[in-house]
Amino acid sequence: MHGTVGLIGAGGIANAHLPAWLDLGYDVVVFSAADDAEQLIGRHGGGRSVADLEALFDAADIVDICTPTHTHRELALAALEHSLPTVCEKPLTRTLEEAEDLVARFAEAGVPLFPAHVVRYFAEYEELWRAVTRGDVGRVGVQRHTRQGRSPQSGWYLDENHSGGVLLDLMIHDIDIARWIGGDVERVFARTNVVGGSQSTQAFLTHAGGAISVLTATWTTAPIEFRTQFEVAGSDGVLHGDSDERRTFRYQGRAEPGGDLLPAFSPLTSPYRAELGDFVHSIATGAAPRVTALDGLEAMRIADAVARSAASGLPVDLQPTMEEVSAA
Repeated sequence: MHGTVGLIGAGGIANAHLPAWLDLGYDVVVFSAADDAEQLIGRHGGGRSVADLEALFDAADIVDICTPTHTHRELALAALEHSLPTVCEKPLTRTLEEAEDLVARFAEAGVPLFPAHVVRYFAEYEELWRAVTRGDVGRVGVQRHTRQGRSPQSGWYLDENHSGGVLLDLMIHDIDIARWIGGDVERVFARTNVVGGSQSTQAFLTHAGGAISVLTATWTTAPIEFRTQFEVAGSDGVLHGDSDERRTFRYQGRAEPGGDLLPAFSPLTSPYRAELGDFVHSIATGAAPRVTALDGLEAMRIADAVARSAASGLPVDLQPTMEEVSAA
């Protein structure tokens, strides 16, 4: 499947999405309200800018939203008015209520909506899921996921009403991964600490199957490198991942020796290319992508519970979704 992608936004993450689309063989038109589309195109040697959103929608077969979080809902609804399959950077929207409304509208219209939770497409996390699914660790008991980076220095990220802070910009990744590995979440307890320009949130998730996940996300003004870590422990083994290690994925347990090695993976294959390729494959074939709109909604539902727990200092119980009730 090839055609034209309408890329909205030319900042940060657009620098990962544009070259991925070009490598997949798509023509790309770019609109940016910040008037920086030409700079993005110049950096990556492909695409063309358009003057406004209507020109973008008229040209596009697929829309890709790479704009600040608080603009996602409005832009996605505009794409829906044109019945265009839509990729939306995480988180889907700024609030849970907006996400519920957006997912329901796309579903009612029968138009594909893809939340870009790219971490599921990173090799070490993909292999983590495969190893757990194979049973390498037995029954999962505890997960720990940590994600840290420098605090934003300027721009919309600093306005929590626009970005959702460290919770929606950083921890949302590990919320999605924890649920992908451990299943649906039924209770959340969380704390947030803010010191000057630094903020950190820690969340304890109780999964319906009995596993516990401990998530920590930190923005700090200290001069640190971006780093992610995970540890998944079960009855038969433990899986480790650390982006700061030369060997980023390790296994200790009862499975056959050699289970600690990642499958063949080319460093030239971008996880962003993999996620966008998965989405267009799902459009062409009708197969479910690795991340669905409901996955994006569930990540928002858990994040909302984390925010409420951190604000109240009390645990928050999540009500079962309609899918869970139907399966019971």
